Amino acid sequence: TECGAGKYLEVTGSDDVTDCINCPVGTSAAGTGNGALQNCIECSAGTYAENAGSAGCIECALGKFAAVVGSSSETDCDNCPAGYYIHVTGSDQHEDCIACALGKYSTVEGSETESDCIECIAGTYIDVVGSDSPSDCIECPLGQYLDSAGNDNVADCIDCIAGTYIDVMGSDELDDCIDCVLGKYLDSVGNDHAGSCIDCVAGKYIDVTGSDEASDCIDCVAGKYLETVGNDDLADC
Repeated sequence: TECGAGKYLEVTGSDDVTDCINCPVGTSAAGTGNGALQNCIECSAGTYAENAGSAGCIECALGKFAAVVGSSSETDCDNCPAGYYIHVTGSDQHEDCIACALGKYSTVEGSETESDCIECIAGTYIDVVGSDSPSDCIECPLGQYLDSAGNDNVADCIDCIAGTYIDVMGSDELDDCIDCVLGKYLDSVGNDHAGSCIDCVAGKYIDVTGSDEASDCIDCVAGKYLETVGNDDLADC
């Protein structure tokens, strides 16, 4: 009778199954009747055998890889670092780890699927792959906002419209844009402070907020004048 898979026997004249010797950990022998230790083959990279007498090696799990041959324990399989994942078993090199895409990050090691990568929140973006922390998400600059998640470029940030401004970073909706006050207008986009708003000239006023061009300034009526700038009511005339 042949020695079973995972075992070998180098001597002749053996009379009992217990004479068959287990292949060492980190190796396996798939066939039967093996006559030498050399028939026990080292586990290939990406696999391991933690029990002696193994008929086959076990693939490293999703999210892990093993770059060396002859691994003898599941712990020899290394986690992909945070910011990366592997969605197949039996990976044999660090390069098999796939970087989270632009606009996403992952904070844990050993991630198994692309869905483990988390989108940067609205108001932020990431323009590199393999990010491993929410702090890698970059806030949109002053004067801009971004109302969707998972963005990958500063160009995704949207200018506040004329007549408004934002004086903080990382804004996530149009409503974060602040109207210029009464008596002022702003005829350009992407502005970042209240000082960008322009006073109506003397002789004119604006009685609404968020005005976006000089022509919104209203002339004082005939027979009245106004010698100061930035006025906000007909009664100022």
